[in-house]
Formats: sequence, structure tokens, C-alpha cells
Amino acid sequence: MAHDFNGKVVIITGSSSGIGQAAAILFAKLGASVTIHGRSENGLKKTEDLIFEAGISKERIHSVRGAVTDSEVQKALINETIKTFGRIDILINNAGGVKDDEKNQRSMAALDYCLDVNLKA
Repeated sequence: MAHDFNGKVVIITGSSSGIGQAAAILFAKLGASVTIHGRSENGLKKTEDLIFEAGISKERIHSVRGAVTDSEVQKALINETIKTFGRIDILINNAGGVKDDEKNQRSMAALDYCLDVNLKA
């Protein structure tokens, strides 16, 4: 079964690497316009480059950089996508992680971080 996402608009959080990056490339190849997101400027640039290498035009890619837990970044993801592409059809909440610099992964700070990134955002 072939999937056709021509004319669809997709936001993918955490698409500067890994599964999110692969999803962004695939959706773009299948015809969607994509808003990519991540904290890493280099990672976002790599995702863009991989999408360009697949023959996708710059007009079908938008990028938002920042922490998914930041309310201004959340607003930017929505508002800039609508401004750039006119609407949102699909949202993939892919961003996630744990607090890497926390010595005790069972601490309340580690739990709060995990809930903020993986659930609340």
C-alpha cells in the first residue's frame, strides 16, 4: 500500500536526530511539508540536508529550534507552521529523554524533567 501525504503538513518534535529525523525525511519524501524541531542547531541542519538530498524543495521545510518544554518554542511550533504552510494536519510528539546530568535518576528532579519532556510537552 502506497502512502500519499501530498499537501499534508506535519510537525515532528525531536527531529534533529534518530527516529524523528527518519520520520521527517520519510514524510517529506511522501509529499508532506514538514516542520522539524530540536535543540541542536547542527542536528537540525543535518536533517535539512538529508531532506534536501532526497530532492525535497526548501519551501516544504520549516525549522524551529529550542527545548520542547519551553512554552515559547511550543507556540512557535504551532504559529510558525501555520504561518508558513497554512495549517497543521499531523503532529508527531517524538521529543523525549531523561535528565542526563542528574546523578540520581530516581530523584524528584529527574522525575520532574522526565514528566515535563515526555508527558507535559
